[in-house]
Amino acid sequence: MKNKMKLILFSLTLLLATNCASGPVGGLLFSNIKYPGATNGTDIKSNAQAEDCIYNVLGLFGFGNSGAGQIAKDNKISRIATIDYRSLNVLVGVFRMQCTVLTGEK
Repeated sequence: MKNKMKLILFSLTLLLATNCASGPVGGLLFSNIKYPGATNGTDIKSNAQAEDCIYNVLGLFGFGNSGAGQIAKDNKISRIATIDYRSLNVLVGVFRMQCTVLTGEK
């Protein structure tokens, strides 16, 4: 009985603690959210959009590149107008995706 309670408490702690880096809000089973980042002013045209993501599987494997500078360089965006974010989480800790979304001038 004691071991079962310890396991339940440990599981709940693990589930709640692993959701802290998924954006402003998140769900235990599923979340798909978009949230604003930075704006460089209104004088920059937003005629191009690009994004890239980082991924995490089971808390064991992480890969990807979502740096704004690299995204702009790879997509030939010369001036960044906005940097926004979106994230997808499935079964907290099983699969996470965090994306950086840029708009700007080519």
